[in-house]
Amino acid sequence: MEYETPIIETERLILKRGTLEDYQKVYKYDFTKLRDINGEFEFIKQDPKKIEGYEKVYPESYDWILYLKSSGEPIGNIVADREQKDIKGIELAFNTHPTFWRNGYTVEALIEIMKFLFNQGYEKILCGYDEGNIKSKNIGEKIGFMPYKVEPSAWQKNGVPITTYTTIMTKEHFKNLYMHESKTRL
Repeated sequence: MEYETPIIETERLILKRGTLEDYQKVYKYDFTKLRDINGEFEFIKQDPKKIEGYEKVYPESYDWILYLKSSGEPIGNIVADREQKDIKGIELAFNTHPTFWRNGYTVEALIEIMKFLFNQGYEKILCGYDEGNIKSKNIGEKIGFMPYKVEPSAWQKNGVPITTYTTIMTKEHFKNLYMHESKTRL
């Protein structure tokens, strides 16, 4: 089955497929160095060759670039893939250019994407982060993701075992948080 990434609008953003140049702007820095995993946090420019192919459509994924409505500037990327049919779930991954951190853009985009995914028939949305990646953890908690799985020593960075955490949002929990007119979270 091939998924089609729709255009989604939020109050401040337009989410849609992007060009290679847009991915290069979003991934200007090597995000593996910005996640604070094992104490590593450095603004290191990304090797442009590592971005080649990001603009290609993969059959079983939704892939959005986040654009500011005000300027059209690409500021982030959200991917929904790794479907888990046994639980009617799909996993989200996201990155935001550091210039645009702490403005609520990623949360705004994730909520609208989750509305879309639940309307596509998914019952659960997963989101993971690695030990030390407090920014991703905090975004998930702010939205309302709940703990789901912990994988101790899932991988190693510079010889240090790193734990991976997976969080979950059920359709019902999402509806309770975001789909009632009387409730506002943001």
